[in-house]
Amino acid sequence: MKFSEVQQKEIIEAGSGRFIGYIIDAEVCATTGMITAFLVAEPKKMFNFFHGDESVRRVLISDILVIGKDVILVKDVS
Repeated sequence: MKFSEVQQKEIIEAGSGRFIGYIIDAEVCATTGMITAFLVAEPKKMFNFFHGDESVRRVLISDILVIGKDVILVKDVS
């Protein structure tokens, strides 16, 4: 699967059903070259558009439960 395809999927917490955001970047292990985590950010809202305050969450690969056609379900990681 291409990274650009993964970026288009919504990230949802499985337990609460809460929308977290979309993948904006990935962390890669320097020694193995494997992806260790995704950086996820919620899309900016209209009133926050001019502020640089974008909360970014780190979602470990081990926290991913299912990668579906349109969404990625992850463990609740509050």
